[in-house]
Amino acid sequence: MKEILHKKSDSFFAVTDAIRAYVTLQRTHDGLHKYVSIKLAKWGLSPTKYGVIMQLYDRESIPLSEIGNLIFRCNSNMTTLIDRMERDGLVKKINSDRDRRVKEIRLTEKGQELAAKVIGEYREFLHQMMSKNLSLNEQRMLIDLLNRVREGIE
Repeated sequence: MKEILHKKSDSFFAVTDAIRAYVTLQRTHDGLHKYVSIKLAKWGLSPTKYGVIMQLYDRESIPLSEIGNLIFRCNSNMTTLIDRMERDGLVKKINSDRDRRVKEIRLTEKGQELAAKVIGEYREFLHQMMSKNLSLNEQRMLIDLLNRVREGIE
C-alpha cells in the first residue's frame, strides 16, 4: 500500500491506493454521466428518463413502485420524474388490473416512437464509447472488478 501524506504526518490523512481507486471511480462516473447526458439531451432525455423508457419499451406496463429499482433510483424521486414524463406525453399512469391501489406506467405512442429511435442509436454510442479505449477482454475484466466492488457493499 503506497501512501502519500498530506500536511499531517498522521496516517489518518494518508492517501492510499484504495482511496485513489475510489476517487478515480467517482471521477469516471461523473465524467461518463456528463458525456452520456449530452448525448441523450439530443432527444430531450436524461439518463434516468432513458432508463424508464428502456425498461418500458418491451413491457406492457410496470408498477410505479418498481420502476425505481429497475433503473437504480429511489422511488421518492421517481414520482416527480414520471409526472414530468407524463406531462411531456411520453408515459401515462394507469390503474393496475390486478390491484386498483397500484398505479402502473405505460409508454404512450409518442414514447414508443421515441424509444424506437433512441435505443438503437444510444446502444451503438455506448458500444463505441467503451470500445474506443478498452478491448473486449478489458471490458470483461472491468465488469468483473466493478461487480466485486459492488458485492462488497451490498
